Amino acid sequence: MFKPIIQSRFFQIRSKCTRLFFLTVLSANVYAQSSGDVLLHINYENGTLNSGITGVNPTNATASDAVYMVQPGAMGNYAVAHKVVYGDQGYYSNENWRSESDADRFKAARFLPGDERRYEFSVLLKDWTPWKAGDPTNETNIFQLKVSGGAGVPLQVRTQRNAMRLRFAVENNVPPADIIPDIRTYVNQWIHFRIDVKWTDTNTGYMKTYMKLPGQGSYALVDEKTNYRTYPGDGLGGQHGYIKWGIYVTPPDMIRVAYHDDIKVIYLGGPTPSSEITNGEIVYAHHHKLHK
Repeated sequence: MFKPIIQSRFFQIRSKCTRLFFLTVLSANVYAQSSGDVLLHINYENGTLNSGITGVNPTNATASDAVYMVQPGAMGNYAVAHKVVYGDQGYYSNENWRSESDADRFKAARFLPGDERRYEFSVLLKDWTPWKAGDPTNETNIFQLKVSGGAGVPLQVRTQRNAMRLRFAVENNVPPADIIPDIRTYVNQWIHFRIDVKWTDTNTGYMKTYMKLPGQGSYALVDEKTNYRTYPGDGLGGQHGYIKWGIYVTPPDMIRVAYHDDIKVIYLGGPTPSSEITNGEIVYAHHHKLHK
């Protein structure tokens, strides 16, 4: 488990025989030092909807069960659940049937052209209603790499009919990629994702999506984009990218529930991000052994 960097007036370091105390100011910057540093790790192990991290927004939906904790998680004791009931205004937010968490306000986890990042998350489709011929074909998003300011969405992990697919920015004019032809086999089981991205606003980037299905011991590459424009905006005027997870859009007259856990943003390269630490805030920036 990754240990958080917790802001305090003193950091205490213990060795066998010596205690050293280092004075640190109440507001400081935390920098990624090398490839593999974890910029954000949301594991919900403290049992709270934002995993105890300032800058993580659990949902904008108002229903009492639009977001809630569940046990067990993918690897630990807790995970978060998002729920959307089509037609109930309590599950309508940001102009659609939606209950999503986001890390938009956690600045160290944002992305801009020039950044290289790894994104990891685990998802469980809870009692997912199967699609039948003649049913509406609305897609349901479960994870997004999003850009602010109305730019195209670089990547959406979503379901349509009985498939799980990747959808890419409209500006790139590339077709969706079906990565699980039939998800019914994997309902109520954890599916694990790893997405490596070099963020560029020219055709020099890459986006590689890996997946580990139940029963698999390692991740498999399921989609790869190279020499590819990954960032659809320009990164100017405060525009930036961030992650979202939960439920976004559901077919008419349907209830959708998804669990998420072990959400990470990992530094792979590019400018070193910083994050101002305020009193009591937890910031993750510890090294993570990278696996291919």
